[in-house]
Amino acid sequence: MPTNAASGSWCTISAITPSTTTGTSGTANQTDATKTACQEYKHETSTDPTTGAIQEIVTIESQNACPFEISLNVKPTTCSSIHSDRLIAEDYVFDFYLDGVSIASGQQPKSQPYLPWNISYINQSDYSTIRTLQFAKVNLVDPDEDGDQICNDEKVIKSLGTIQINVTKAQLVCLPRKPVAPINQADLAQTSNQMKFSERSKKACLATTAGLAQPTANLQPPPTMKWYVQTKDPQPFLQFIFKYKPRAILESEGTIEPTIVHEEVESSDHVSDKENQPKREKTKNENNKRIKIEDDDEPTKKNGQKKDKKPKIVDLTLSDDDD
Repeated sequence: MPTNAASGSWCTISAITPSTTTGTSGTANQTDATKTACQEYKHETSTDPTTGAIQEIVTIESQNACPFEISLNVKPTTCSSIHSDRLIAEDYVFDFYLDGVSIASGQQPKSQPYLPWNISYINQSDYSTIRTLQFAKVNLVDPDEDGDQICNDEKVIKSLGTIQINVTKAQLVCLPRKPVAPINQADLAQTSNQMKFSERSKKACLATTAGLAQPTANLQPPPTMKWYVQTKDPQPFLQFIFKYKPRAILESEGTIEPTIVHEEVESSDHVSDKENQPKREKTKNENNKRIKIEDDDEPTKKNGQKKDKKPKIVDLTLSDDDD
């Protein structure tokens, strides 16, 4: 997992495999899902030249279409650990981006960090529905036929294959939750799994996108109290960035060893026997195909030889060949 060495804060992504069992009535019942941490490669730490944020960057192998979960552990003293020796607990805001699309933000008060965060879905602002995080097959189309429906947002196109979490210092206050107008379906954020991309784009090699599933009913009651942002720094101080790529690309880049398929090699004697077998069968078939029948009752010539006679030919293979 990408870990910030100075503070020990970390983040990881896991693919979720839903598990079901069949009840006595024959219906499927949802049970605990299986979570598998995505294999990580090429972890590096850098600094954003524009914002000065510390970036923990890692490459992961993209998954087939499936839900996924982000686990985030950012200690309240993370910012001070990075920039000084004096540990100071602070409030933070987390901003989540899937393929360049902002999907949600979360508030972590210094007094109630609830570590680690496990995010597999987001709540809509009115808390009526939830949307799960999911990898989905990229939707590639011919620009000559569906040009008017293709995504032309350069930020999204440039960010395809990227999951990013920004951590920013803030001051939070806990207040009674403010009422929010109901969310219309048309107002839902559109993520890359609902977009179409040109098959001629250099990003066409990506097999999947990272986005949000369609909304489902939220069965949990909304909270009565909520943390609100009073002030927030203009730039994040820490970023976790995941670059997901198909296995074929990781192999071609040399990030992972290519998969070698071992094939059974037959011995030379066995191959020789197989090569000669058709010849023997052909000779046998030809001998069985046509049989010459001669009349043994024909009188012999004076020199002891049988009298010359054109042989009869009988086809035993029921072939349609004419002689």
